[in-house]
Amino acid sequence: MRLTRRVSLLSVILAIASTLLWLAACGGSGSSSGGGGSTGRNAFLAVPEANAVAAYRVDPSSGSFKSVLGSPFTGGNSPISVVVHPSGKFVYSANQTGNDISLFDVDSNTGELKEVMPRTPAGLNPTAMIIDSGGDLIFVANETSNNVSVFSVSASDGTLTEIPGSPFPAGAKPVALALSPSGQFLYVGSGNLALVFGFTVTSGTGSLATIPGSPFTVGSAPFAMVVDPSGHFLYAANFGIDTVSGMSINSTTGALTLTSGSPFATGKNPISLAIHPSGKYLYVANLGDNTISAYTLDSTTGVATALVKSPFTSGTGPVFLTVDPGGNFVYVCNQTAKTISQFAINQDTGGIPSSTTTTSTSVSPGELVFAK
Repeated sequence: MRLTRRVSLLSVILAIASTLLWLAACGGSGSSSGGGGSTGRNAFLAVPEANAVAAYRVDPSSGSFKSVLGSPFTGGNSPISVVVHPSGKFVYSANQTGNDISLFDVDSNTGELKEVMPRTPAGLNPTAMIIDSGGDLIFVANETSNNVSVFSVSASDGTLTEIPGSPFPAGAKPVALALSPSGQFLYVGSGNLALVFGFTVTSGTGSLATIPGSPFTVGSAPFAMVVDPSGHFLYAANFGIDTVSGMSINSTTGALTLTSGSPFATGKNPISLAIHPSGKYLYVANLGDNTISAYTLDSTTGVATALVKSPFTSGTGPVFLTVDPGGNFVYVCNQTAKTISQFAINQDTGGIPSSTTTTSTSVSPGELVFAK
């Protein structure tokens, strides 16, 4: 069970007060930006405690955040995972205690969000969500239902339609998803088992079929997974044994095979993974010791080699990290500190210096995603 990312009863009771405090902080400071003349890239943050999704404009040069006017935007109950459509027109949140998915329209000029009702039903406790590169399909891991829901996406208005045969069985407590860049293979991590379940995705329909040899053995509690940009390797964060498993992907069948030297040591309780857009570097958020582990990746073998100065100190309670689309910064969402830490990436070594720029979120942040 992912206790660190769940919402406590007390947090739910205080949600309204937390949201009002955040709105006051964002709306009353010089960091807000709502005009059509603002520049930068849109970023969206799940805020489970406030039942909302926050929106930012991010300067591509400095990496600094400016809150969009009116942010955070009220949505479903306990949004824990968020994705943005490749067009940038739509944002989706998986609402963990609401058992549904919210669709938001994105104002192209201001970045403001407007939820489109009604919400789309999912399974019980939707915990992870991913969208394919074309924006045609959304996959949702339902932790308590032990299955994966698959939805087709309307290109015109972003609405979701569950495909025939969905939801599909996906082992015990599915909590993590990874999709190959081609969209051909979907991988599901079990929160209770040291296993990754693999599926082929039928082109055109999105139907799932079990990959021969699935499930594949990894370490205890693979709470996060990521596929490298080449589609050759998958990495799984083993929360229970402080390692990352590296696996090669069979390009024909999608079957997984452990790479040489796998698993690779991390900090304590690795919970989130991100790969640099170049495919050269892997970053891991370690919840248990408030650090970020960094590695170089061998493009031929998939072997991960820790950087000399890794791990790097992060904020308190890092539960999620991501790399911006330009590959210039690592952003870390710190649940306990209620901040987002920003690390500049050394493009030659992949290193991230100890000095960071931090954005306060007032309430605990969840997942952070960027529009392309």
